[in-house]
Amino acid sequence: MKINEKIFAAKTMLSDTTPLHTFLVKGRDFSVLIDSGVASMFGDIVGVVDESESSDIRFLFNTHPHADHIGSNKQLKEKYGLLVAAPVGSERWIEDMAYHYEQFCLPFPNILPHSEETKQDILGLMDGGSKVDLTIMEGITIQLDDETRLITLELSGHMMYEIGFIEQSTNTLILGDAITLYEGDLFPGHFSPRQYRASVKKLAELNRQHQFKQVITAHFDPTDSAGLNKHLLGVHRMIDQVDWTIHEILMEAAEPLSLEPIWRAVCVRMGRIYEFRGLAMVYGHLTEAVQDGKVLQLGDLYTVR
Repeated sequence: MKINEKIFAAKTMLSDTTPLHTFLVKGRDFSVLIDSGVASMFGDIVGVVDESESSDIRFLFNTHPHADHIGSNKQLKEKYGLLVAAPVGSERWIEDMAYHYEQFCLPFPNILPHSEETKQDILGLMDGGSKVDLTIMEGITIQLDDETRLITLELSGHMMYEIGFIEQSTNTLILGDAITLYEGDLFPGHFSPRQYRASVKKLAELNRQHQFKQVITAHFDPTDSAGLNKHLLGVHRMIDQVDWTIHEILMEAAEPLSLEPIWRAVCVRMGRIYEFRGLAMVYGHLTEAVQDGKVLQLGDLYTVR
């Protein structure tokens, strides 16, 4: 799928309502891939390379190390001899599949224990660990030719390690999960509401400066500056709603509560399924609420009284 004269996309559907995109940015000197989707997308990504008529695929940039963004790393590295680059700190998630599963799916194994089905579901999205050749951070510029230029942005919140890009010649913002799905029956999760809010604010300020012509993300269809503002508002409201819901639950409780009943009540009140991403997210909200003095922690229990 051609986005514009410099950018192409591969697309699959993770569910009936959830798309997944990966991107190719074409330069005259060389081209780069941004994210590798899930393992089953390998053929689609090769098709995009062929469609773009790119002969030198030099780098694969992983915006962050979740399974649906690194799934074809190994196959693409073997086919094109490219270098894998990822945010600083994300290397072990990409290289070590056992570590990936433990960190992603088992944040609190006493609440959500190991499930072989879940493990196979997550590991099945990836084609195995792949070596990270380079790490990348805010401010690094990738010059693909004399006019095609990617500027790297640090956008943590959804994960501790997350990057995005601005392609300057087409005024295109390219994101992985710096904007997550904010509706549906599954919490996409964020490890730090404070950092996520900061990234949302940063993207809003960049949008005011650049008035992006196109905005492309992993899980939304391509949009523009106005569409970006809509998504940023949706994410901000979701973060606030989680905070408000936790506060209501603790205010109504007759006694201090542990993490598990708080998480389950948040899922029920917000209409989301019980799942590890939401569990880690609720813990992140509680942790920062304690740090901010909004919630009192008593051992493993939380209260606002």
